[in-house]
Amino acid sequence: MRQLICLLILAYFLPAVPKAQRGDSMLIHKLLLQLDSMQFKKDSGEFYKGMFTGYRECGGAPHNFQPDNNVFFTAIAAFGLKNMLPKLHGADRQIAENIIQKAATCYPYFKNRYGYPYYGFWPTNAIIMPHTFIFKYLKQVFGQGEDADDTVMILMASDTDDSTAMVLKKRLVALSNITKGKRIISTYKKYRSLPAYSTWLGDRMAPDFDFAVHCNILYFVLGKHLPLAKEDSATINLLAQMVKSRDYMRSPVFLSPYYVKSSILLYHITRLMAAFTIPELEPYRAQLARDIMSLIPVSYNIMDQIILRTALLRLGETPPDLDLNSIKEFDESNQKSFVFFQARAAFPYPTPLKKIFLHWSYIYYYFYCPAYNKMLWLEYLVEKDRLNK
Repeated sequence: MRQLICLLILAYFLPAVPKAQRGDSMLIHKLLLQLDSMQFKKDSGEFYKGMFTGYRECGGAPHNFQPDNNVFFTAIAAFGLKNMLPKLHGADRQIAENIIQKAATCYPYFKNRYGYPYYGFWPTNAIIMPHTFIFKYLKQVFGQGEDADDTVMILMASDTDDSTAMVLKKRLVALSNITKGKRIISTYKKYRSLPAYSTWLGDRMAPDFDFAVHCNILYFVLGKHLPLAKEDSATINLLAQMVKSRDYMRSPVFLSPYYVKSSILLYHITRLMAAFTIPELEPYRAQLARDIMSLIPVSYNIMDQIILRTALLRLGETPPDLDLNSIKEFDESNQKSFVFFQARAAFPYPTPLKKIFLHWSYIYYYFYCPAYNKMLWLEYLVEKDRLNK
């Protein structure tokens, strides 16, 4: 009799949970299990334990599609999962925590050779751009050192203490624009006098701006509650001006040589705005939402569709439904051709050379990561599931 009563109670309450919502919960669990299975459990010939597989392809022929052992995708996947932890529960949260912990085991290979908390895209004691014909021999020629993007992502994905965070903050300040007599030449004239943060942490590199990297640096500074300086104000002001003028729609490649697409820049700025209230950016919420909605009907890769919807959710808007119901559908979609990050060698050039060479396919490379694509879909499902509850 008691079992019958329990079954009747379950039957009464189950219809109250929408079928789509229950399906999302199952997909979230399956995606977490897949991400765990895609992570290296031991060192391989190309990748370290804890990493996700990455690939690189030259934009011009021969395309030279090859494995690429960069830490970037592993770090940003771990960062994304860490942000999801408060919204995950039980076994799902445990799987995500395990992935984050395993990812941390590979970070030391990419750390500054003198022990400073700065990190590079490729391993410190290895060649750059493995499997290339020429570039792999030019590590000393490029001499770019570590970069802000990989560094802040690794530190945010890890349990970084305040003193370590401050070491990086001082480095960011020391290499910002107009510091040490160096001034950026690779951006619009109206932005060149701003003492904003630079993309690079190497002493030999000229200051460089990237919209998405600035979003990530500010996320780090604000998330770690670090004392603010004029460089923070300048970087916020720079982003606000770029958003106000809608440069992220008009000239995304020039604005962000590493992320390139309007959809990806919108993903970054809304992630920052969802996490922190920044008065200089708040007036543009409605504008950003309109621009996102304008891109959805004309975006043909499923990954653009996913991240645009995530961006809308972060603005508190309700996105249109996404017709994607299984991992099999996702695997068979055009997600494999999605490029979240790319390297364009013309990033430091002055205008107008930069505008010309940014579009010369022989000097830029696409980077792919199957696991990160699934993390982005997972992120959308988790965000949607949170708002539906």
